[in-house]
Amino acid sequence: MPTSRDTVNLPILPIPAVLFPGMPLALTLSDQAYHLVRECADLDTALAISPARPVEHDGWPEPSAVGTSARVLEMGADGTGHVLLMGIARLSLLSYRHNGRNLVGQFRYLTDSDDTVPAPLIDEARALGSELWALMTPHRSHPVLPSVPQALSYWIAAHIPLGQSVRQELLEIRSTRARMAKEISIMRTLMDELQAEHSR
Repeated sequence: MPTSRDTVNLPILPIPAVLFPGMPLALTLSDQAYHLVRECADLDTALAISPARPVEHDGWPEPSAVGTSARVLEMGADGTGHVLLMGIARLSLLSYRHNGRNLVGQFRYLTDSDDTVPAPLIDEARALGSELWALMTPHRSHPVLPSVPQALSYWIAAHIPLGQSVRQELLEIRSTRARMAKEISIMRTLMDELQAEHSR
């Protein structure tokens, strides 16, 4: 797979999880996946986290069309399967192939459209995100939410309770404004449900 300045080749880790840029992700992996991450850590290279689809090829699930590049922050002892990754940037999968035991993909970096996010939208997203965090984790310290709109949208997507399909949908949205608007709608619904539970 030849590359250009706009594309990059990375080993793929197709797993049932969604990683967002700037966000950490702790995983417990199978031996095959752990060895792939170990190789990347030893070589100090990035890898692509691509949420898995049901179809399998040679033991690997088929990777999704949009994923996230990642660096290895920590590796647990061999045999535990524990790893900690940090998301770097969103990726669009152009093609992939088998390379021995692993999958290698050719990707193009994805950026959000250059849209302006209105201040009231940002303020509401921050307020709802903070309130939800306080309700869900009352015994944990309150985090400092990002001030940059795109980073804030990724923080919310990574921290509020969502299914994998919804997180993947948020990852694939190409507009920070649209992503944040959808998150606000989701958080309003979650707040109503949590407040109803607490009032019983």
